[in-house]
Amino acid sequence: MTEIISGWLIAFFTLAIMSFLYRDNPIYKLAEHIYVGVSAGYLFVLAVVQTIKPNFWDCVAPLFTSAPGGQWTRIGAGIFGIMFLLRLHKKTSWVSTFPLAVMVGTFTALRMSGLANSDLVGQLHGTINCLDYRGLPLFVWDKPSMVNNLLIVGGVICVLSYFFFSLEHRGVLNIAGKTGIYFLMITFGSSYGYTVMARTAVLIGRVTDLYTYNTSHYGYATIICAIIIITFIHISNVIKKRAEKT
Repeated sequence: MTEIISGWLIAFFTLAIMSFLYRDNPIYKLAEHIYVGVSAGYLFVLAVVQTIKPNFWDCVAPLFTSAPGGQWTRIGAGIFGIMFLLRLHKKTSWVSTFPLAVMVGTFTALRMSGLANSDLVGQLHGTINCLDYRGLPLFVWDKPSMVNNLLIVGGVICVLSYFFFSLEHRGVLNIAGKTGIYFLMITFGSSYGYTVMARTAVLIGRVTDLYTYNTSHYGYATIICAIIIITFIHISNVIKKRAEKT
């Protein structure tokens, strides 16, 4: 019974979200609000179980029970959290700016150092390693080769030349900059194509589930839910038009 009910819910909410392709309607809004509410509740429970309890409560509780392992510094983190909640009140909302500034500043510093180490240094190291052609074949599609490494190094130089504005783009610099545009367009096109492919795979999964739940085992949930949604949308449109006329 649980499996059948789950199939009906999946079919109904999938079709309810897809009904937005027709127009904004009450069924879609219902599914949207339920999705947001369930997600918010799930994330709240997840934050309590995986963040607040192990990182705050389990570290502060031993301080009041004489048990080992207590950490006084976690009380400061709890105070910062309470200061965040004061933003909900107008007269005390200014207090939340202090922990917010500390959090943003700390996160920015950590993010900048992390990006410098992972992206800048890592990409620079990878590009320099491409200059080593020893023992590499002339060309292989899916493995390092002389041609592939030459394309990587040349692409990096051309793209950097396109964003180099200290000199006027003339001569070799102009040619390198225009070539960099082609590298950028190929990269953006590949990223967009990969995104579309991933979304298409999700759509195929949804359609496969709808086909699965449209069987006698699930009581033809897909077709019945579709009829209910279409009928409700039609009735709501008729009521809306009559209300507009009156």
